[in-house]
Amino acid sequence: MIVGLLLADAMRSFDVGAALEVFAYDRTVSGVPRDDVRLVSTTGHVTLDHGLGLATGPLQALAGCELVVVPGFANLDAYPSTVTPASPYAGQRRPGWADLVVPSDLAAALVESHSGGAEIASVCTGAFVLAKAGLLDGLEATTHWGACQTLAEQHPRVRVRPDVLYTHDAARQVWTSAGVTAGIDLCIAIKANRHGAAAAATVARSMVLPAARHGGQAQYIPPRFTEQETAGADLAALCEEVRQDLGRAWTLADMAETGHLSIRSLQRRFAEQVGLSPSAWLIRERVRAAQELLESSALDVSQVASRVGFGSADLLRKHFCPLVGTTPTRYRTAFSLPQST
Repeated sequence: MIVGLLLADAMRSFDVGAALEVFAYDRTVSGVPRDDVRLVSTTGHVTLDHGLGLATGPLQALAGCELVVVPGFANLDAYPSTVTPASPYAGQRRPGWADLVVPSDLAAALVESHSGGAEIASVCTGAFVLAKAGLLDGLEATTHWGACQTLAEQHPRVRVRPDVLYTHDAARQVWTSAGVTAGIDLCIAIKANRHGAAAAATVARSMVLPAARHGGQAQYIPPRFTEQETAGADLAALCEEVRQDLGRAWTLADMAETGHLSIRSLQRRFAEQVGLSPSAWLIRERVRAAQELLESSALDVSQVASRVGFGSADLLRKHFCPLVGTTPTRYRTAFSLPQST
């Protein structure tokens, strides 16, 4: 996949570094397809926050990119902006946030790339750039929680979601992420979408992260952190034990007993600290395990379903399609690894 990072002065170096770590790092020895990453700007050189300077290629380098990623800004006020009395939001700006002005050539480059078939993704406050280019009109989108209100005020045609880690509109080929570390979740999700769950899991493991956080979880208490630390050893141990034995017919009572919790406490703690009910979390884990088996094994769909605890191919398909967006058979066709003979 050819990936373009569309950069501008005052962008957050963490966002840029996270995208480079996921997409540019060579993991082909581990079986992960390598992406071709291009750094692009309107100026040939950008200075990110903390004074980090990067040489960049011209906008023309976006030609042929299959994905264009727009990182966020460390502070929207740090970017050149104008405030005019004619702006409908002139009297509504929150302190510390300016009305971001996107250079016309940068916005045009985004629109041209999108029109040419490229997927477009924003990290954190990079969503303001996509919104200014009109790419978020009518879509659900997110950004850093501290900027969600501003995004909604400045762009009323965008359906802002402050309660998710990232959004993906498959039909419009647009992704957005919440703040800071959620950009990693976004990039890993794109990696999974393009190269499969096994490749994404390999990337996550190499970054010492689980490929586990999904966009439907609250960004305020990240499950990546709480599930392993804030949740306590009992819930973390429970989750790991269930993952190691997904073929078991787990009930709420079984999970509660294993976690040394009452059923009510189990449900409350999963809702507060994982962002899902125990049953929804179990379905998600089984679907992920099915993805990896479909990619890496010769088991047929019924065998995969049995191995991960769904019991039948029909039940696997029932849960697989809404979460993955395709059938198990089509997923295997797209992402299965060559089997050794």
